Parts: sequence; structure tokens; C-alpha cells
Amino acid sequence: MGLAASQARFLGLTARKSNIEYEGQQVNQQRTALAEEVNALYNSLASLSLPVAPDATQYYESNYSFSLNNTTDSDGDYLVKSYYRNDDGTYYLNTTRTYNKNVAEGTVVDNSTITKTTDPDDATKTIYTYKPVGSESPITLTAVTDSSSMISIINSTYSNEISSDDTLYYYQDTEGNNQVYYFSKAQMDAGSKISHYTLGNRAVTESKIIEKATVKFDANNRISKITVGNQTADVDTTRVYDSDGYDAALRDYTMSKDEYNRKVQELNARTESLQQEDKILEMRLDQIGTEQNELKTEMEAVKAVLKDNIENTFKTFA
Repeated sequence: MGLAASQARFLGLTARKSNIEYEGQQVNQQRTALAEEVNALYNSLASLSLPVAPDATQYYESNYSFSLNNTTDSDGDYLVKSYYRNDDGTYYLNTTRTYNKNVAEGTVVDNSTITKTTDPDDATKTIYTYKPVGSESPITLTAVTDSSSMISIINSTYSNEISSDDTLYYYQDTEGNNQVYYFSKAQMDAGSKISHYTLGNRAVTESKIIEKATVKFDANNRISKITVGNQTADVDTTRVYDSDGYDAALRDYTMSKDEYNRKVQELNARTESLQQEDKILEMRLDQIGTEQNELKTEMEAVKAVLKDNIENTFKTFA
């Protein structure tokens, strides 16, 4: 190989070596970027909150109940739904109260069962008769002398359904349950809505707020005594399992766990993909290293040829 050819070959190998080195730098930069991305994925994985299954023991709550007797408008059995402490140290109690109360029960009847006729002895008076379903003959209704107390009971149940100056008529079913049935004169005269009402002492449950109660707690921080006014009652505590609350929490946990597993799978899949890319780049880097060694060997050989050519040339002209 002549001097010029050797020089051209050496320059070509030098350029190739520079390109290979530049490509190696680019591969290393790509591997660094991949490593940073993998590290970010690991950080994302580590930051995921692992769902925790609900603890069934946390879904038991204490129900407090107590009874009051010989009080004004407060007799009955109480169930404490919630409570909180007032600034003055007393307690606000949100309760339900069950007690016996005179209540009305209204049943709509067909207005055709009511008949109105003029009293033959007094033309200013109307005789009302009621024929129950299945009855052979109508029953004459009797006016209640003082209807105000019964109307009050009906209106407390049915939100002022009857005027306070109305008159009630009644009959007693002596052949059946001995129940007394009451009718409104205004309803019978209007004919648009006819009901008969039965009155009775029945157990009712109503919400009741106790704004200032004195509460004592036992060693387990459970309510043991409640004082309302001047009466103190012992408190019964029952532990109730909130199955609906636990089931809802379990459903939330299952959904959270599925979402967590999905994110973990996505992160692992992305990490594996990046690792595969890194392996390909690593193989390319090994190839570049091998090629660099081959270029280095060839450049050394070309250098030797150049040296011989230079020495021979100078000897020729010496």
C-alpha cells in the first residue's frame, strides 16, 4: 500500500472511530434516560398505597337505651342515636322515644255507604247512616257531645285534617271487635273524602332531642347513667354489628385492591419493556466496543505501514 493510500485509509478509519465513539455516547445517554425512567416507575410503585382489608371488629357500635317514668311528657323508652358534649359540660342527645299514645287510624270508605236523611221530628236536623261493606242494614250514627279532644288526637296524627269546630259522629261495632268508629260531619256533608277513624292507645316511636342531659361514663368510656331534669336513669349498653357498613367497606376494599393490582401490573409491564430496550442498547454497546477494538487494531497496522512508507521515502531521497 502506497503512502497516499495508507494515509487515506488511516483518515477513513479515524473518521469511522469518531462516529463509533459518538454513537457509543448516544447509546449511553439513552441507557441513562431509560434508567431514570425505570427509577421513576419504581418510585411510583413504592408510592402506591396498599389497600387494607376492613377490620370486622371496627364495625361494632354501642347502642345506649334507658327509660324514664313519672315525668311530664317524657315517659318512655329511649334509644340514643348520637350525642355530643355542650360547652357547659352537659350533653345534647339525639334519641328516639317509644311510648304509649292515644292516636287515630283513619281508613277511607266509599261515600256511597253514607246516607243523609232529614229527621222526621226536627226538619233542621240530619240523620246520618253508615252501611259497612257486607252489612245487611245501615247503622244510625250518633253525634259526639264534645268532639274537641278526639279531633285533637286525629289532627295530631293526620296534620289538622279536621276543623276544630267540626262534629264527630260514631257507631260501635258490637258484633265484631267492639271498636268505635268516628266520622267527620264536614266530610260526610262534602262527600269528596269520607274516612272513619279509630282511636286507641298504641306504642309509637318518635324522634326526641334532649338538649341538656348529664351523662356519666364507665371505665370502658361507655355511658352508664343519664340524668334528664331531676331523674337519673341507668343505661343499658348493647353492641350492634353494622353488617351493611362492613359489606360496603369490603366492596370498597375489593375495588381498591383491583385498582392497585391493575396499576402494579401496568408499572411492571412498562418496567419490563424499558429493561428490554436497555438490553438491546447494551448489546449494541458491546458491538460498538468490539468494533472499536477492531478499528484500533487496524489503525495500528495502518500506522505501521505509514511509518514504513515514510522511512522508505526519506531513504530514497537521502
